[in-house]
Amino acid sequence: MKLSKKILFSHFICLSLAVLVVYLLGYPKRIDRILLTYFSLIILGKFTIFRIFFGLSFVIAALYFPIAYYYGPPNVAVISALFETDMDEVNEFCSQISTYLFLITFLLIIAFVLIFIKLPFPTVHHYYLIIFTLILLGYKPIKAYIKFIPTPSHSLSDEIMDNVKYPFFEFYRALYTSGKIYFIEKEAQLNQIEQQNTIPILSVNPDHKNYLIIIGESVRKDYMNAYGFSYDNTPFATQHANVIWDGLIAPASNTQASVPHLISQAIYSDDKIVNAQLNNNIVSIANDAGFETYWLSNQGKLGKIEITVPRIAAYANYNFYTKKGEYNGKSSHGKYDTLLLPELDKILSDKQDKPRLIVMHLMGSHSNFCRRLQFDIQFNLYNENISCYVSSIKETDDLIKSTIEILKKHNEDYSVVYFADHGLTHLDQYQDLRHNWEYQNSYEVPFIFFDSKSTTQQKIEKKISGYQLVYLLSKWMGITLDVSHEYMQNKLIDIPHQPKIKIKDWKNELYPYEKLKQDPNPFFIK
Repeated sequence: MKLSKKILFSHFICLSLAVLVVYLLGYPKRIDRILLTYFSLIILGKFTIFRIFFGLSFVIAALYFPIAYYYGPPNVAVISALFETDMDEVNEFCSQISTYLFLITFLLIIAFVLIFIKLPFPTVHHYYLIIFTLILLGYKPIKAYIKFIPTPSHSLSDEIMDNVKYPFFEFYRALYTSGKIYFIEKEAQLNQIEQQNTIPILSVNPDHKNYLIIIGESVRKDYMNAYGFSYDNTPFATQHANVIWDGLIAPASNTQASVPHLISQAIYSDDKIVNAQLNNNIVSIANDAGFETYWLSNQGKLGKIEITVPRIAAYANYNFYTKKGEYNGKSSHGKYDTLLLPELDKILSDKQDKPRLIVMHLMGSHSNFCRRLQFDIQFNLYNENISCYVSSIKETDDLIKSTIEILKKHNEDYSVVYFADHGLTHLDQYQDLRHNWEYQNSYEVPFIFFDSKSTTQQKIEKKISGYQLVYLLSKWMGITLDVSHEYMQNKLIDIPHQPKIKIKDWKNELYPYEKLKQDPNPFFIK
């Protein structure tokens, strides 16, 4: 039977739609995904109910495309950002999206509406095609069923559904499962913050009066001169740091997942699942150890939908936010990290006998980079985004310098540690940097110490995990906890290299750091 040009054209459109939707939803291009979508369109597209379903799903795919372009399919990081973001930050996120992505989205929506209203879908009478589609749909799940090995965190049904490679099913299931994980974790965190520290403290012998933790934002260490970057954007840290540690691997590639694990106890369910025990955090431990505790933040507090980090900050005796009701929106412009310095000066002016723990949470190098800059761009790289990013790191170095100067002014000994929550990965042929869990560089962060009682500099090159860093920080503060861990049992210089580090991916599961891809920095010269 000879096929008419009209029928061939409709088959071509259906095949094109199948290829396109896989890309729009952020999934890897696989022949089974494309074929399953194509066959579902030509077999079911003639029915009104399925035509409506496909039409709505393709419009949703077009709307999701800008997110998929930067962050991939739905995951816990995307869901948490969705629920813990205000309209100002939504506007800022949209302002970073290239105009052509909005244009593509708009044109796609129009095209999809016209196609699913006007296109006459092919009529399929061949039952063998339906049988072939069912075999294709069931091949991977059946194979997974045969090879399945149960674990406490992964059931047989999960394994089977994970292997259904039909884009719409994968997309809607990912939305559901990621949302479920997010809300379960949020409920657990809310229950935890009603508790106090439960880690027994054996002894407290601080060497300094003031301990200051500076948590940076979105800094990968190979963009810092202190770690070999070719532009001199960390002159103070390079010259005055007492310890420059090359090898700290952040727990996750986004703030909301990484910071709680960096400063709270990590609880492992098995080799795939880890959660932060929020009540056992460095602030609550310091409280129990008799420290006065302070949290100074330029990251803002969202109030009714406050994110995880402010829940930890609430344990401090004193909280200061430059932005009370927002995280990072248009009304926060002009509120730079330097606004934390007068508060630090005020705290140190209040003389007291107790040792202090002060945490400063910076906006640092959060995207949009150019909006982070308080001063002019200081380095001219090949595009504005990267120039602003490098300059933002220089402003953080200047802030650390000012912090040390304030500490010195008050004539009290101190120890300061600076680390970043996570790094970033290049995008658009090195034109930009964004969150991406698939690259090692998204986890390779600075770890730098400044000490009023030391005049020498040590450089340590050992890979260590950001999980359980709360033990290392407690040891640094002279607090001995009743835990068995190499961070607690060794001096800083004696902590051994950790060969099998895992990070948290965007499914909220542990993944081997060594299996991640590399994203080289073209300006790195070490």
